[in-house]
Amino acid sequence: MEESMTRPYRLAKELSKLFDLDSKIDTLLSASMYYLNQFIDSERSSIFIFQHWNQQLTIFSSLDLEKHEISIPKSYGVAGWVFRNCQSAVINNAYEDTRFYKEVDEMTGFQTRNLICTPLLDNKDHCLGTIQSLNKKSGDFTTDDLELLNLAARMVAVAINNSRQYNELLVTNKARKKIIMHITDKSVNSFC
Repeated sequence: MEESMTRPYRLAKELSKLFDLDSKIDTLLSASMYYLNQFIDSERSSIFIFQHWNQQLTIFSSLDLEKHEISIPKSYGVAGWVFRNCQSAVINNAYEDTRFYKEVDEMTGFQTRNLICTPLLDNKDHCLGTIQSLNKKSGDFTTDDLELLNLAARMVAVAINNSRQYNELLVTNKARKKIIMHITDKSVNSFC
């Protein structure tokens, strides 16, 4: 049965095992990058998240780079183009594409040959950032690879959005508790 499953189904099955509220978002996304590399047969995969405060795309998850290690302006590189246009890109000769931002290779010491990149869209089609895979181990990236990347992007975007909402609820709940404690303390002190 396992042999007959399609690559998208097998990837979705592996990723869905990771997505629960008990998982830390960093762990979940790192594991997602691992599976993405395996299924697409790429050397490196990473997630860039858009930071509103500085208008930059910042590395959020990668197996070989630290979180926030790389930041690029939203108008730079393939990731910037994908983010701004909310369209995927398949580039099978990175250094010949005018959108490619070679400075990232210079910063990391990595040599990008080819890449695929797609936007991370939330349920209202707002772009949260991008997800990309670099250097297909054999040959060029295909439309099948892009299909897998798009599938992973949808699942990752949901996980990021859920994590943000969960964290907002925790902050709101903590603030409510402080307000209740403050009101309770005032009430108790007024009776003394």
